[in-house]
Amino acid sequence: MSDQLQDLLQRVYDEGVNKAKAEAEAILEKAKAEAENILTNAKTEADKTIAEAQKEAVDIAKNTDSDLKMAAQNTLSAVKQKLTEVLLSEAFDPKLKEAASDADFVKKLILEMVSVWKESGGTVTISKSLEGKLDQHFAQSLSSSAGKGLKVEFSPQMKNGFAISPADGTYKLSFTDEDFSNLFKSYLRPRSNKILFKQ
Repeated sequence: MSDQLQDLLQRVYDEGVNKAKAEAEAILEKAKAEAENILTNAKTEADKTIAEAQKEAVDIAKNTDSDLKMAAQNTLSAVKQKLTEVLLSEAFDPKLKEAASDADFVKKLILEMVSVWKESGGTVTISKSLEGKLDQHFAQSLSSSAGKGLKVEFSPQMKNGFAISPADGTYKLSFTDEDFSNLFKSYLRPRSNKILFKQ
């Protein structure tokens, strides 16, 4: 009987050990599977993060490149515009300033303008700096050329040249060095760009 009991105990023991081994192996297999799953998920997430980072880096590089190109184009355009402006100013401004301050030239221009003036009456505003240079004869010529109602005023706000406006003040024609400079520059700017920059 004791052999049978010993056998029975041995069998129970073996079954318990085998069952425990089987459960341990199942737990190990499950743990390995979960570990592999975690590693696979981690690798997938890492790959996804790397891909997103690479895409973002490419986008940043493209945007930076685009921004740099735009900044370069804007800078080049500003430099071309400034260069053209400086060249035209150097070419015209000194002579125009000189002409608009020359009493004889301004007299002729005023008389010519007044001779074609169609309005009845109005005001000729002349630079205060020319007041002493224009003689009495000029003022009389001006009045007789324009007919009645044309007034002559001298303004300290005008640096040089003159302006003429009708009596109702609806508009004003200005003939200063700045006006002529703007006129010539607006005409010559496109042509200058074409010559200087082959545009």
